[in-house]
Amino acid sequence: MRKKFSIPLSFILLSITFISAAVFADQTSINEQKIYAGYYSREGNDAKMAQTTGNNTYIKFYPGKRIIRLYIPYPYSKTVKSGEINAAFNSAAKKSTGSAYIRDNFGVMKEPVVAHLDFYHWVNEQVMYDCSKPKPCKITFSDNAMTVIKPGIVLEHKINYGLVSK
Repeated sequence: MRKKFSIPLSFILLSITFISAAVFADQTSINEQKIYAGYYSREGNDAKMAQTTGNNTYIKFYPGKRIIRLYIPYPYSKTVKSGEINAAFNSAAKKSTGSAYIRDNFGVMKEPVVAHLDFYHWVNEQVMYDCSKPKPCKITFSDNAMTVIKPGIVLEHKINYGLVSK
């Protein structure tokens, strides 16, 4: 009697495992498609945050698990239009297939800007990437926004970004 139930039970457990994996893979795929919808602009760009750091910060994700962070010097950044930022991202993406820091005008900027090209990974429905800290930075997403969580000595630092659609 026991053997009769062990085969169907193991089959059911195996089926549940495969279905769960497929659903999770689909969810990651959906989340990945959402993050390619445009680029993200740091909250506080063109304000006190930009004055303090000396630049505006933008982030864009590309297929192939690529992340590009673009640093545009402040106050020049106040004159840059959304289309120019998109063009700079796309030009930077073509300049390297690996990790790199590139300082250039990318064919559209009047002043040199810095693009940091790197790779990210999906872990527990979060994006993680190396941000030169002992632990990786994490990114959580919500509707038309994301939060970068940088590890600190005592507390984590949270930096909010808003989505700028294409």
